[in-house]
Amino acid sequence: MKVILISILILATSCKSQKKSIVETSNNDKLVLLVQDGYFFTDKIETDVIRDEKALKSFFSKVNKTRKPGIPVPKVDFSKEMILVACMGEQKTAAMPFLKMLEGSKQEQVIGIELKSKSKKTEQITSYPFCVYKMPTSTDKIIFRQL
Repeated sequence: MKVILISILILATSCKSQKKSIVETSNNDKLVLLVQDGYFFTDKIETDVIRDEKALKSFFSKVNKTRKPGIPVPKVDFSKEMILVACMGEQKTAAMPFLKMLEGSKQEQVIGIELKSKSKKTEQITSYPFCVYKMPTSTDKIIFRQL
């Protein structure tokens, strides 16, 4: 009996539960979703490319002004990655924004912004959704286009 109890105890303490994270990859694995939420107050659509830690912390300080506890600032290696932010402004739906790579030229990358609802119901609520993605660092010009 002791042997069974000890082996169950060892198995229970050695198994590490896997954390479910918000990270999702886009259509071509260059874009990785870090954060997506339904409230970042802005009147109009705003997009931004963040290339340093100071700007990222500044953005999340604006996001967390009205939240307690706030959304944690993601860890990003800015020598290899950059951040893309899309804030959609006032929306009359519960749809969330998603980014995807579109065709571009040698000097520019076109990023499409698409609002998708996760539920089949059409809810009539007012939201201010935003999303934060990371992608490999590039010197190309980033152009956002709403789909």
